[in-house]
Amino acid sequence: MPMRLRAEKKMRKHLIEQLKARKVLGARIAQGKNQSVEELQHEKNLGPQVFLFKNMFSGQVLYSQVPAFHQDQIDQQFVRPNWENRKPSRRSDLWRIMCVASFKDYEHARAAFRGLVQLRQARDVVQQKEAKALRKKNDDGNTWYAGQYRPTYSQEAVADLAHVIEEFNLEGTKLLWENAWRRGEDKHWRLDLVEHDTLPPFNPRDQSILLDEVSKLAVEEFAKLRQAEAVEAQTGVTESA
Repeated sequence: MPMRLRAEKKMRKHLIEQLKARKVLGARIAQGKNQSVEELQHEKNLGPQVFLFKNMFSGQVLYSQVPAFHQDQIDQQFVRPNWENRKPSRRSDLWRIMCVASFKDYEHARAAFRGLVQLRQARDVVQQKEAKALRKKNDDGNTWYAGQYRPTYSQEAVADLAHVIEEFNLEGTKLLWENAWRRGEDKHWRLDLVEHDTLPPFNPRDQSILLDEVSKLAVEEFAKLRQAEAVEAQTGVTESA
């Protein structure tokens, strides 16, 4: 029995070390701001995706082109912090995946990421007063909240995602939600452009493993799509000849 307990303890320690190493590697991959198609596809072997992380403490949402995040992204996306919208902590235990958006190609993914970031900045900087006027208030006239958690931020992120997909006509978009109710009603989405599904249940401790698998599947799907297009193009050339 003592030998078995020691083996289990050693295994748990190894697992914890592996998870920590994955988080460190993920942060390094996420370092930087707007990453190019070359970096995403060839250097990092990542798919055409955008990852939406929600903060469990504040309700804020962080956008990432990779299945991880870094302080660079927090600094880029929260440029005008105030007492109602403080710059969130980088602590990994505070961030949970809310949605994984997979796109038809890398240009679509980059357009969606840029659009989401720009909408956030417009709301926080250029149209700060207008945005606050539209948000639900408490009796004191402040943005409604429970403790420090403000649901309006995740709701705005979902609305921005729907707007970006429609505005840029991003057909072939697939959205994986941590919970189906998060996406809202179908009337808010262009269902001819987007397909909804849910992420499999997972332990928050294993989030990095899940996101790596989702990213790997996106790379495989993109490769299959390009291969099918190449075969179709070759068939068309043969037939015309």
